[in-house]
Amino acid sequence: MIRHLLLIGSLFIYVTHLQAQSSRPAPSGDMLKVLQNGGTGGHVQIEVDSLLVANYYKLLEQNREVTGVPGYRIRIFSESGIGAKERQQRVRARFLSLYPDIDAYHRYDEPYFKVYVGDCRTKSEAIKLYDRIRHDFPNLILVEDNINLKDKDKQPADR
Repeated sequence: MIRHLLLIGSLFIYVTHLQAQSSRPAPSGDMLKVLQNGGTGGHVQIEVDSLLVANYYKLLEQNREVTGVPGYRIRIFSESGIGAKERQQRVRARFLSLYPDIDAYHRYDEPYFKVYVGDCRTKSEAIKLYDRIRHDFPNLILVEDNINLKDKDKQPADR
């Protein structure tokens, strides 16, 4: 009895699966004309929703505002309050005097004044930098950020 039920159930699933695959609608109208003619001898007009176009241009504008490429930096300073801006400038100047070969960036993310250092393409590169500077700056945080490409990282346009 159980074998018969399993057999009937298997056949039902098989038949249902076959019907699901063959239930695709056949191309009709303009799509059929394009498929038959191979798109030659005429032109195809594509209608697009206005929201799609608006979102496309919004994305383009956002990408223009983003500079650099994804990478890693190390935050060596983050404070708010009275005198935080002056302390930010002193920490950045101290870092640049100790490590003149590494770039340092100051940023204000309300309400915090922050200092970020390094332009690391990979996390392992950032960890090496972290180990190098942690003795002089004990409260470090590794963060993902858009970094500036160095001249040696830039690829020539013509290859």
